[in-house]
Order: sequence, then structure tokens, then C-alpha cells
Amino acid sequence: MLRDLIEVLISGITNGSVYAIMAAGMTLVYGVTRVFNFAYGSFFTLGGYFAWLFFGLKFNYLLVFVSIIPIMFLVGLSAETFIIRPLRARKDWEILSVMVTLGLALFLDNLYLVIFGPFVKSIPSLFEGYVKIQGFVISIHDIAIVTIAISIMVILMLFLSRSRQGLAMRAVAQDMTGAEIVGIPKDRVFAYTFALSAILVGAGSMLLAPKYFVSPAGGFDILVKSWVITVFGGVGSIRGSLFAAFILGIVEAIVGFTFGLTWTLIAWFVVLLFTLIVRPQGLFGTEA
Repeated sequence: MLRDLIEVLISGITNGSVYAIMAAGMTLVYGVTRVFNFAYGSFFTLGGYFAWLFFGLKFNYLLVFVSIIPIMFLVGLSAETFIIRPLRARKDWEILSVMVTLGLALFLDNLYLVIFGPFVKSIPSLFEGYVKIQGFVISIHDIAIVTIAISIMVILMLFLSRSRQGLAMRAVAQDMTGAEIVGIPKDRVFAYTFALSAILVGAGSMLLAPKYFVSPAGGFDILVKSWVITVFGGVGSIRGSLFAAFILGIVEAIVGFTFGLTWTLIAWFVVLLFTLIVRPQGLFGTEA
């Protein structure tokens, strides 16, 4: 029983570390640009397909990772520049952005279906083999996932707190009008924020794809989970999304082990409803 519990916790921490990366990207976009990107899950799928294509060209993991970063950067940058930015001239741009990003998600998911077909694609594990720690067997791939995910989160936090562009993002998130008054280029910050979020979800896709495969509609679960983590942690709070991701990753693992995998997504919706009823501002959010 103890062995099963520890293995479930390890699985939850592993998934939670990747969820934290992806939820941070969604939280960052909403906190800075006030856009809820419904195409976020489709960006996740796109990153997975690019990884699959590069592995087919015999790229190693490092080369695949380095190749995906500029691609996802351009995807996020283009989405904000050519799709979201023109909407801001409209009074009802917030509602329009929801409709447009939802339409983009439907377009991309069907485009994947046409190009790649309905069958799932597999990506090799980062590392093969297992290690034994005090009698417990842990996949080296899972250890690598957690290590890489935590490293990415540390780099993200340093970027937001130390770099000029990161500080500009935080300034726009805190006071958009004030940031414009002191000369911060709002449009450029918005574009870079979308680009950074696309990089984060692309990195998460590479880490999760070996465990869950890549499919045309696979981004829906990621969209839902990132959304729930964002709400549970507190909309706009990076710190809240990190805590929420690990908590919900462990909850998901426990529910999957106890009741079966078909119940995991239901558990996410239960957490969402509970949060909206009991604490709508989330763990670290504030009332507006």
C-alpha cells in the first residue's frame, strides 16, 4: 500500500511539474494581455507534431528542443500580431478574442487531422531505464522531466524578475496605463508574452508526449487543465499556478489510481467548480 502511494505521488509530481510550465504560460498571457487564449491546447499539439517530425529526421532530444523554441516563438508572436492585435481597436475586443482564439483552435485541430491523420504519434523517451531508490523503482525519464521542468520554471522566474523584458511584462500586468505613460511599448510586450507562452507550452508538449502520445484533439485536455490550474491558483498569479499545478497533478494521479483514468478529467472539473464556489479568486489571487 505504501509503495503504491509513493508511486502515485511520484507520478503526480512528474505530471504536475510539466503542468506548471504550461499553466504558467496561460497565466502569463492572461495576466499581461487580458486575453484567454483558447488556442493554447492547439499550440501544445503543434509542438508535439513538430517534435515528432524532427525525431523522424533523426534529430536528438537537444536538437529537437533547440529547434522547437524559435518555431513556437514565431507561432505565438504571429498569433498576437496578426490575429489578436487588430481586435484591440474594437470596443468588444475581449469577447471577440475569445471567439477568434476558439475558432483558431478548431481550425488548427482540423488542420492537424487533415495533415497527420487521426492516428496518434509516438515520441521516444528522453532516457530509457529505471533506478531503484530504497526499493522503489523510478523511471529515469520521469526524473529528467522533473529536473528539466523545474529548471525551466527557475529560468522563467529569473527572466520575469531580472530581465528588462520580464520587468516590462510585470509592469504592464500591474498597470497597463501607467506602463504606457513611462514609455513601455505595450504592443511589443503583448507580442513577446504570447511568444513566451507558446515556447512554454511547446516545451511541455515535448516532455509529456512520450507518455501520452500526440493526437489531433490531444490539446483539449491540456487547455482544460491549464485553465483549471490558472483559476485554482489565482488568475494572473504565476506563483499560484505553480502551487496549483503540483496539487492538481497529485490529485489527478490519486483519482486515476483509485477510480481509473476515465475519472481524471471529471476530477479537474470538480476542482474548478469547487474553486469558483468557495474561493473564486483562487489560492493566491485577489478580489477585483
